[in-house]
Amino acid sequence: MSIRDSLLPSAHRSPNYSGLLFLLIVLIVVAPSATGPGAIFIVEALLDLVLVAGAYSAAARAGHSWPFLALTALTLLVRWSAVFARGTEFELVSSVITVIWIVYAIVIIGKQLFVERKVTTNMIFGAVIAYLLAAIAFSFVYEAIELQQPGSFSGLPDGAGPLALGDALLYFSLVSLTTVGYGDILPVSALARPLAVLEGAFGTLYLAVVIARLVGLHIAAAISGQGDGS
Repeated sequence: MSIRDSLLPSAHRSPNYSGLLFLLIVLIVVAPSATGPGAIFIVEALLDLVLVAGAYSAAARAGHSWPFLALTALTLLVRWSAVFARGTEFELVSSVITVIWIVYAIVIIGKQLFVERKVTTNMIFGAVIAYLLAAIAFSFVYEAIELQQPGSFSGLPDGAGPLALGDALLYFSLVSLTTVGYGDILPVSALARPLAVLEGAFGTLYLAVVIARLVGLHIAAAISGQGDGS
């Protein structure tokens, strides 16, 4: 058995997304309530677990294991550098590399959704994960915009540090993606406003496409079952 086979899951089976989904939900729930001097380390550790779990899941997809593991290692290095350096430039680079990681993860998951030929619980988990990852990716893009152009969003906490800013923009991203739009945080800059509209459109179209895919597979399986029984 090679080192790769002993450390990574088989590239010939589908990844198990249950652990990654659990960690994502914990991150989204815990991050806004984390306070105190060590809060930033708690939130960063949770995000790191998401990165590692995502990399492990991607290892089940042939052709993506080692590139994604390398990107994950680079992302972890940059993010922890930003935690200790605490400079705007480091935070900006950290946001950008994290968005790249998330986009890669969504591409891997999305390809699997359109390769599978039957609806499974794991497939549904993957669809939910891609949806939540999209919200997190947009929140990091918003954070990068706010760091470059302070005042791009109204309603943010006054004098917010990196953690409070990230929590507020993740909240804004989630309500934008789900088109809830409470209106307590608003995009006001020329770049932030169209991006928020784009996220809302993406959220709506994503749900429509995924539901159509799942329903189509379910109907196809039912027809196939009837054909086999006739």
